Amino acid sequence: MIENKAVGAGVSEEVEGPESGPEGAGAAPDAVAFGAAMARASGAVDSELIAYLGDQRHHLHEQFKHLAEQYKQLRLITWEKRLGVLLRIATAFTGLAIAIGLAFLIWSAASSNDLVIDSFQVPPELAAKGLSGPVVAAKLSDKIAAMQAQTVSQRAPKSYANGLPDGLKLDIPETGVSLSELDRFLREKLGHDLHIGGEMVQTGTGIVLTARAGTDGSATVVGSDADIDPLLQKLAEQVYRITQPYRFSVWLRTRGREEEGNAILRQLAASGPPGERAWAYNGLGASAMARQGSEVGMGLWRHAFALDPDNYLLAANIGRAEHTLGREEDSARYDAKALAAVTAHGQDYTPADRVDGLVHGYRSLLLWHHGALQESLEQLRAAESVAVPGSANPGFFSIQAELLAALHEPGAARISLLDAPATINSAPAGNFVMESFIARLTVVLEARDWPGALTADRDFARSAVQYPGFARDKPAAIDPAVGLAEAHMGNFADAEARLKSTLGDCYSCLRARAQVAALQKQNARADYWFARATSAGPSMPFAEAEWGEVLLARGDADAAIEKFKLSNAKGPKFADPLEGWGEALMAKNQSHLALAKFEDANRYAPNWGRLHLKWGEALGYAGKAADAKAEFARAATLDLAPSEKAELTQVSHG
Repeated sequence: MIENKAVGAGVSEEVEGPESGPEGAGAAPDAVAFGAAMARASGAVDSELIAYLGDQRHHLHEQFKHLAEQYKQLRLITWEKRLGVLLRIATAFTGLAIAIGLAFLIWSAASSNDLVIDSFQVPPELAAKGLSGPVVAAKLSDKIAAMQAQTVSQRAPKSYANGLPDGLKLDIPETGVSLSELDRFLREKLGHDLHIGGEMVQTGTGIVLTARAGTDGSATVVGSDADIDPLLQKLAEQVYRITQPYRFSVWLRTRGREEEGNAILRQLAASGPPGERAWAYNGLGASAMARQGSEVGMGLWRHAFALDPDNYLLAANIGRAEHTLGREEDSARYDAKALAAVTAHGQDYTPADRVDGLVHGYRSLLLWHHGALQESLEQLRAAESVAVPGSANPGFFSIQAELLAALHEPGAARISLLDAPATINSAPAGNFVMESFIARLTVVLEARDWPGALTADRDFARSAVQYPGFARDKPAAIDPAVGLAEAHMGNFADAEARLKSTLGDCYSCLRARAQVAALQKQNARADYWFARATSAGPSMPFAEAEWGEVLLARGDADAAIEKFKLSNAKGPKFADPLEGWGEALMAKNQSHLALAKFEDANRYAPNWGRLHLKWGEALGYAGKAADAKAEFARAATLDLAPSEKAELTQVSHG
């Protein structure tokens, strides 16, 4: 009885449990739970239950195996799809790469503009001696390439009408199909290459070598096969002339064959393509300047500039010629045009790595025109520092010496002249040689080496034999400095004779006339020539500064200050009028006001010995003994004229 109650109680609990569950009252009892409960009451039920559970377990196992297989298949399908996507992406990239490669080949072929040397046709007996078609082509290619490397020109390769910008290529056909053969095929169909081909023919007396430059022409040389090297050199020169006439003219002129080179330039100027005509006139102008003078050369450059006003070099050459002739206003105007042209169009006319240096160089010239000499020197040195090998300005040391002399540093200027090359191997050499003489005279005048000016003049006369154009440029470029030196030595008649033939619009000539008159105490005449000079150079600060010095020497400090003010207004970074202004204030017993002028001048000419000497004097008068002593010590380390050295000794020990 007790056991039955227990079972009953248990059943009652199992039945009652679901009634309190979420399904509510009346839910059917769980079969497995019911069977388990019955198994405790009956053995037969137990075996049936075990069999049932076994079947269920087997079915579940099979289902799990089936699900596992399905899962594996799903994973495999997923990877197959992923690999398919990756394959399609890879195929797309490969196709894109091939398309880009083909597009590049087509673009490269279409823009190709090379000089290509093809294999020559050669008789078998000569080929057996080592003169095969590829060998002859390679030798010819080497000689033309050597001539190109020896041709010194500022021109950018792309500025040539038949520019051949990528140089020279040797084209020996390959067997079979390859990318190089495809590239060759595309260049032939789409490009603008100029092919040089030809043949070698054996005759009873020697060989005949012929080269054909497409439709541009052909060249033939005759000789012995034993002289193959000089024969190929002659052939290379003729091919160079046919394919690159401007470069060939430069090559000839730098080897002393100037008339041959000029003949080519004249032909180009008369009938060449428009761009080549301007360049041809440029080369003819450079030659004419050295042989016939700056005026003749400038006429050719002006004609070229009218044909091509974007060419910076033409404007720069005109500016240098105007400078040689003493027309500083015109020189400054063309230097400004050169700077604007090289900034906007420089890469169309010269290699890109030269443009930065040219910009610095033309800035230097413009600063110089307006008296900013220290900044001009900095720009000049910046130009030299960025110059690519082989393109540095051959006149750099001469120009630097001239600037240093204008900054009142004759010692440093002399050192720069010593560093200048003894010879200049370039077509417009006369231009740089003339610049070196102008610099030399500027230096000796600043150093008050009057006999040195006469020595330079004699050397100049000897150079005029090589450059006949010097004789035409002499009155403007050389005679003003020599005339001043003669006047300082008291040779006034010789000085006046020198200046008599100078040009009426030459800024430096008019200033020299004024200073020579002042040295002779011809005050009215000096003022007349100074007035003429200020009219010839209305934006230049130099005449007014020199006029102020002359007025101060006469004892008219107030008039001198007015000229110094005018000079300072034109050239606010020009030290000379500021220093002169300070001296004029000292003459008026206003040394305390002079100090500011000397300090300003020091910013623009920090190594000027006289400036520090006078600054020290002004400091002494102002009661600043220690500062005065420091300036005197500084002056002692700098360049001083003999009279200034004597003055320094007196004031520093006084």
